Amino acid sequence: MVGLGGVGMKTLPPLVAWNVLLRSFLIQGSWNYRTMIGNGMAYALRPVLKRLDGERLGRHASHFNSHPYLSAAALGALARMEADGESAEKIGRFREAVRGPLGGIGDRLVWAGWLPLCALLGLAVFWTTGRGALAAVVFLAVYNVGHLGLRLWGFRIGWEAGPRLGSRLREAGLAKAAGRVERLLPVAIGLAVGVGLGSGAGLGADAAPAALLGAVGVVVGAAAGSRAWKPAAALTVVGVLSLLVWTAAR
Repeated sequence: MVGLGGVGMKTLPPLVAWNVLLRSFLIQGSWNYRTMIGNGMAYALRPVLKRLDGERLGRHASHFNSHPYLSAAALGALARMEADGESAEKIGRFREAVRGPLGGIGDRLVWAGWLPLCALLGLAVFWTTGRGALAAVVFLAVYNVGHLGLRLWGFRIGWEAGPRLGSRLREAGLAKAAGRVERLLPVAIGLAVGVGLGSGAGLGADAAPAALLGAVGVVVGAAAGSRAWKPAAALTVVGVLSLLVWTAAR
């Protein structure tokens, strides 16, 4: 793992790093209105803190909130700061400073961008093939490439940056990445709507109608951009409801 000078350990053992990352998947398990994910942060950091000073655990259980995937970046930075012997005051200021940006950019990148983009891809696969299991596999595979990659990348960046996490995230261009994902959404909506209108419950042997309408949808989505998101989103909702009704009627 990344080496670092510190009061309690000179390097972060790989087993400890993986333990923190695995615990980060449960970070919302103790969510509450008073501390948000603070208790989860303390739980995830415990493998690091018990090698340094178990009494530090309490300060990480205080109020903290961020996007759950980008919490890995905060965990990496906090682990680095604790290992470097930073003061409680500095760590407290850091926690207050990063929680808003990590929440805002994570919501925009994941919940408003990557998740609907992958969901639309899954819908297009279903309407193309009529195979729900295949659509689910495609959705989960593509979505989790981004999800798991973001967690791993975030922890590494946080560990390397420590208290300079904010500047490292700006350099990484997460806002630009969110913008690129957002620009793909109208295209994906156009594809899903076009394929859905052309295929009904699946293409079967005749792929021409869905292929043609899918291509038209992509062109319209790319040309209209964000201006078309409301009507296209409405059509997508209608398509999903129609799919559910059709599935229930079978």
